[in-house]
Amino acid sequence: MDRDAAGGRRRRRRITYTSILGIMLLLHVLAWSSERFCDWYAAHVFRIWVETYGRAMGMVPFSVGEALIGLGLGFGALGGALGLIWLAGRMSGPGEGRKQAEARGGARERRRGRKDAPPERPGALRSFSRAYCTGAMWILLTVFVLMTLNSAILYHTSGFGEKYLEAAAAEYGLEELEALRNFVVEQCNTLCCRIPRNGDGSISYGGDMAEAARAAMGELGTTYSGLDGFYPAPKPLRCSDFLSRRYIAGCFYPFSMEANYNDVMYVMNMPSTMCHELAHLKGFIREDEANLIGYLACVGSEDIYFRYSGYLSVLYYIDRDFRQAAGYERYLAAAPILPQVHEDNVFLTERERARVEETASVGAEVVDAVSDQLSDVGLRLNGVPEGRLSYSKVVGLLLRYYDVNGYR
Repeated sequence: MDRDAAGGRRRRRRITYTSILGIMLLLHVLAWSSERFCDWYAAHVFRIWVETYGRAMGMVPFSVGEALIGLGLGFGALGGALGLIWLAGRMSGPGEGRKQAEARGGARERRRGRKDAPPERPGALRSFSRAYCTGAMWILLTVFVLMTLNSAILYHTSGFGEKYLEAAAAEYGLEELEALRNFVVEQCNTLCCRIPRNGDGSISYGGDMAEAARAAMGELGTTYSGLDGFYPAPKPLRCSDFLSRRYIAGCFYPFSMEANYNDVMYVMNMPSTMCHELAHLKGFIREDEANLIGYLACVGSEDIYFRYSGYLSVLYYIDRDFRQAAGYERYLAAAPILPQVHEDNVFLTERERARVEETASVGAEVVDAVSDQLSDVGLRLNGVPEGRLSYSKVVGLLLRYYDVNGYR
């Protein structure tokens, strides 16, 4: 009777597992085939996850997503240990394995002769291994569900540019790119000279930057309806040294609905990064759109640090594209970038770079390369053919934005 009941529970779990997996796969098919469905989902369903699950995660003082990744790595290491134990058992010798099998066979034969004998119970290691595999399957399914609901579907929405930037021109040439580049350079040069500095010329921020980022995004939400509503506070990451080696400024964890930032990088990267990651929480998951939203939130702020950070966040992309398109002579004739702006537009200070490189573990370059490849593959699988290069597409969005709104 107990065995029948256990078998029934296993069948029900298999049916539940298969049903959930089937629903998620159906959602992926819908996402790839219907932009209208994705827009509806982002506007009406995804907002619910932000207001409930995201709000709850925001109350935790540390990054839940980072902690979950750590637990996942530990769980995976445990699985590797179980695999080594199993392999060691298989390699212990065929004779010993045959004796164990014969002993188990003899025990089964003896049980068949006793009607009241209890069912054979697997060993403790085998029971634990089965429980581990079952748990792993459910954990993987949970991650797949959260990534589907909080990330994958959003890659197929119509996007910020299509919703809000009905530009007059279909294409932009070198003249428009030069005007954009000179405007951003002028703003950087002006703010560079006005921003408060320490005695050594460095910049530090004395206020609550996370709250300022929430305020900047909330203000932008009064202009663009898709950006209104609740924002949790961005959270610093304990693995910032690892991110710094890969030049990663921040990340959005779909399975915990959190905006996270690297707190080791130079301070002028932080305002635009916080706003960029918060943009993902409003369903704008593509990196070029989040770059534009972070830029608009910062340059529209009354905080001079945020404005300077916003212009610096796009300066490299615009200047590089213009230099490649214009050629050497025309580039030299364009508005010059002040040396101090170049010094402020760094990812790490020299001191932090030396510390990060000194503390890098053996094999860190291999880990970094694998992580970059996984990130690139993830973007391509979600319908972003440019992979990590999609960040630089913000230049096209900026051209569209200023075509609509003008320079002011």
